[in-house]
Amino acid sequence: MSQHIEARYLVCDVSAPLKSDIDSDIEWICRCFGFLEPRDRMKTASRIFAALVEVPAEKGGVSSDELAERVGVSRAAVVHHLNRMTGSGLVVRREGVYHLRAQNLENTVIEVQRDVARVFENLRRIAREIDQSMNMPRRENPFYDGS
Repeated sequence: MSQHIEARYLVCDVSAPLKSDIDSDIEWICRCFGFLEPRDRMKTASRIFAALVEVPAEKGGVSSDELAERVGVSRAAVVHHLNRMTGSGLVVRREGVYHLRAQNLENTVIEVQRDVARVFENLRRIAREIDQSMNMPRRENPFYDGS
């Protein structure tokens, strides 16, 4: 049975920045979604993501060539990071241009949160079916309200 992976969600619990400024906050969001790795010393992923956030929704998106020029890195580096961002569900590519999944960053995060919740709902449903088919005893979880 072959399954297509629609999105790969990685969420890291990272301490929020002490100072509140756009660059630090965008870098933090990138760290939370696993885009910034230790080898990315130039914070390329964060700079690309910031450039995407800055694109007005009515513009409709930005090409990888435009992003490479804005950020000052090769198109190959941009495409590498964009592939990770599109795979996470935060960024979409349509007609050769990239943009946030929703009209703004907050709504984009909300949509990804809903996606992750649906994944866990399906996992829980199937786990329950497996438990029932194997006659597994069901214990109440004191940390879960049972809904």
